[in-house]
Amino acid sequence: MTAGVGTRVGEICGIPTLHMDRPGLTKAALYVGAGWADETFASRGVTHTVEHLVMHGTTRGRFEANASVIMHRTGFWATGRTEQVGRFLEEVAAGIRALPLDRLEHEAKVLQAEAGEPGYGPHDAMLKSRYGHEGPGLSMFWGSGPLATDPDVVLEHARRWFVRGNAVLAVVGPMPDGLDLTLPEGEAPPRTFTDISRPGVVTFDVQDPVVSFVVPDGVAARAVAGAMGHRLEEDLRHGNGEVYGIVPEVIRLPGTGTLLVQLAAKSGPGAAKTVAEAMARELDHRVRTGVTADELEEMLEWWDVADSDPDEVGDLEMEAERLLSGLPPLTFAEARARAEALRPAEVAAMMRDASATALLMVPRGVEPETHLPDGTSCAASDVMTTTPLRRRFRAKAPRGVALGFDGDVVECRDEDGDVHSIRVEEIVGVGVDGAARELIGRGGCFITVDPRDFAGADAIVRAVDARVPAGHRFDLAAWFAGT
Repeated sequence: MTAGVGTRVGEICGIPTLHMDRPGLTKAALYVGAGWADETFASRGVTHTVEHLVMHGTTRGRFEANASVIMHRTGFWATGRTEQVGRFLEEVAAGIRALPLDRLEHEAKVLQAEAGEPGYGPHDAMLKSRYGHEGPGLSMFWGSGPLATDPDVVLEHARRWFVRGNAVLAVVGPMPDGLDLTLPEGEAPPRTFTDISRPGVVTFDVQDPVVSFVVPDGVAARAVAGAMGHRLEEDLRHGNGEVYGIVPEVIRLPGTGTLLVQLAAKSGPGAAKTVAEAMARELDHRVRTGVTADELEEMLEWWDVADSDPDEVGDLEMEAERLLSGLPPLTFAEARARAEALRPAEVAAMMRDASATALLMVPRGVEPETHLPDGTSCAASDVMTTTPLRRRFRAKAPRGVALGFDGDVVECRDEDGDVHSIRVEEIVGVGVDGAARELIGRGGCFITVDPRDFAGADAIVRAVDARVPAGHRFDLAAWFAGT
């Protein structure tokens, strides 16, 4: 089977292999379909831990070699003489087969030093608003979670994800001879993506607006993302000088056949309302018209320019991502033919469906005038959001703060009057600090349950301890001390 000009798809040790045979140095990468979005709130960073342990066992010499972890993929790559790259790949496979867990304490310090200052951007905030404290929503929580270097958690994560059926090898240049890339048996685990949002406008502690929607995987999605970004930049930068630029993200959601499109603005002071309203109008425009014939022609011209000077390593990485997502290889000619066959009405129909998933994020205090409804995803409001709870607790907490529990739902009214709600079955993390519990809900809420503040709150503690999986629990005080 041919994935592209000069590209062969075969297998080495049962691992699908993409190869472009070229003279000169060998550039190769072993990709594993596991990333930080495949972790839990408590184990955030465990994939990075596995990557560090594997890299410790590789030879450091006079050639380029490194590794990285992104949303749903870990890559180990090297560039050098063929024998150097071959040795590196075999050492990576050996490290995956037998993780050096005795290095955990050391690597925990290195990971802490690497993490740097915490922070998040508008794309991260949008992901949290859409997916809460799971999957892509973990983007906001940079660094290592409390269980990221727990030996049992690390080993179980590697055993589940770093397996033969979840890996792809990509090589540009001479192929190393006799590679032993034996990995543990196993197939890629299934993923679920729970969208907790409601279509509409959401507010967050960000400086810049973001628009987001979900569409079918394919060239139509990339066409509309490019067209929207270009038009918004033309209007808001070159026309009004209100943004520096529009930053697009097109994220494949493996196993779903869909892409998440996000467009964030780098806007000027005081421009957020105007920019958000322009984004809403642009979304509505695409629902009505899709993309124009001229926009499609421009996209094809850009593709042809890129194809005349191909990035072979980048091309293979994209092909590896397709394979790891369960998609067949796609040649440039096939992709171009699909793009050339697109029609504006087809894209408009796609965008009409996508509008049911559309979110527009704005900074707090900004109230844009749009046709979009309130899409607040966090279970918070100015009044209690469930039927009256069967039990309210006497509190030593500040005036106005209340805690309630009905056996399935924990609710807390904070000092601002907002009410946060978490179902016990949707708790994805429990920080333990003596008798107190910090509850992390899938939907994005945090609730502190401390019997010292609320008489009778020990009933919630008992229910949480009995019903939430042990793998979600962590020592809250020790975690804070380490961060």
